Amino acid sequence: MDITWEFTIFDLLFLVGVVIVFVSFVVSRHYFKIYHAPEQIDRRFIRERWKKIEKLVGYGKEMNYKLAIIEADKLLDHVLREMHFSGTTMAERLKIATYKFPELKGVWWAHRARNHIVHDVKYTLKSGEAKKIIGLFKKSLKLLRVL
Repeated sequence: MDITWEFTIFDLLFLVGVVIVFVSFVVSRHYFKIYHAPEQIDRRFIRERWKKIEKLVGYGKEMNYKLAIIEADKLLDHVLREMHFSGTTMAERLKIATYKFPELKGVWWAHRARNHIVHDVKYTLKSGEAKKIIGLFKKSLKLLRVL
């Protein structure tokens, strides 16, 4: 009694189907790992830090505004890192994040203002400008669904 197995078109279609399912599972898992949902980010930590930032703005002095903007930029950078946006600098991560979230383009101005604060000793910051910058950071954190 000789048992032979004939490879038919149905066997081929079955194997191709299994491979397609496996590859799509691996790709979707990889994509989810890179751009995972923000539910895995510690929102309580974000809210607590944001309250401190708003408290700094409430003091109403230029140095407090500057510190609040620096802290808001660091907080946004932390969120982008937690969401696994690659890049060695905040600017690189923000550039990559704007591909997925085009509305983040507005925060570029706020990030540039932060760079002026940090690198330019003579940079002066007015109350209205500071509040607008903080508002852009807040809007971006809400857009990323972490605040």
